[in-house]
Amino acid sequence: MLMKKFDFSKEFGNIDSKYISEVEGEWKGKKKAWTPSFWSKLAAACVILALISTVLSNPKVQAAIKNFALSIGETLGFQNGIESYTEVLNMSQIDQGITVNIKEVVLDEGVLLFRVHAKIDNSEENEQGKSENISSFKNTGITLDMDKTTINSQKLDEYMNGEYSPYSVDDLLDTDADRDEEEYDRVQEYRFHAPTDLGENPEVHLVLNACDYDEWEKSLAEFTFDFNISREKILKQTTDKELKNISVETEEGTVTLKDIFLNKLQSSISADVPEKLFQKYDVELRGTDSKGNKVRYELKDDAETEAISRNWQFKTDFWRTYGTAGDDERPEIPDPDSEYLELQLYLKSDDIMESSVTKEYDLDDNTYAEEEGKVYDAGDDSAWKAVGEKIRIDIR
Repeated sequence: MLMKKFDFSKEFGNIDSKYISEVEGEWKGKKKAWTPSFWSKLAAACVILALISTVLSNPKVQAAIKNFALSIGETLGFQNGIESYTEVLNMSQIDQGITVNIKEVVLDEGVLLFRVHAKIDNSEENEQGKSENISSFKNTGITLDMDKTTINSQKLDEYMNGEYSPYSVDDLLDTDADRDEEEYDRVQEYRFHAPTDLGENPEVHLVLNACDYDEWEKSLAEFTFDFNISREKILKQTTDKELKNISVETEEGTVTLKDIFLNKLQSSISADVPEKLFQKYDVELRGTDSKGNKVRYELKDDAETEAISRNWQFKTDFWRTYGTAGDDERPEIPDPDSEYLELQLYLKSDDIMESSVTKEYDLDDNTYAEEEGKVYDAGDDSAWKAVGEKIRIDIR
């Protein structure tokens, strides 16, 4: 591939709002084989993060970041902006020569998003006061301390987290850069089962740690932020409606939809679901809203970690990949002003998505060994099967 050189600081403001993501954690209650496609995406994300780590050290890039870093909504690709849900903080704390700034925060039921910027002061005067040797973010990250962070004085029952970079990878790679990285800029996402019913003005005690990638349990520096978030606008723009007489018949039993929760940030549909269906299949609701936007909900168990009973929820995700090149990523979330949704239940089983392969290994010139395994393609949409009749959910 031919790559042209250009003045990165001049062109930085024109980049596409793409991002890369690292996601870890899994939903409770369903044992499921990890797929090569997941690992390949994870490996690619790690490589890209390493490359970004190198490129962002360029002085011109750092200057551009300060002026053109994207917002949380732009980073996550929301076509309907979530600025009204975003609390701009610009709060800073310093420890071990690292200045950490919480730029902005979005908080909704089960979702915490924040954009964090950090910078290392490597001046000779500052080096003398350090007890930890932190000279770059090449092998250091900023993470949320789950044991100390609280919302309304309750710890987060977190089940998944992700990290997003708001810069075009193609543009970042098309520039010269030094190896050390003294600045860090990410949007971080945390999903949690509890606490619930956050209220209109929740109190947040947010604690961040600077950690070495090789020793995540060891905190090199700590940063504490206390603030309140007004949720008045997001509550006014949230639809929470009970659903009646909407169900789909499957061989494992009836899936009954109970209520829908919807705003610009996310949507969920609570349901009664047969346990066998969840154990045997991946389950989704797919379709369109009244404005023609594609929507997709994944079935999750949203019960707290220690809970015995299930709390079935069909939930939206922040991003999906479209197109053969996988270069078009955007949320599949309904427009909150839609009149209705038209949805179809889809199932995918492990039996459908797996295929056998045989690998041969040469032990020496005369002998070899064979190993039979399974290949999974989680991204193969042809493995999904439509079940039952289409359903319509009237929102207005």
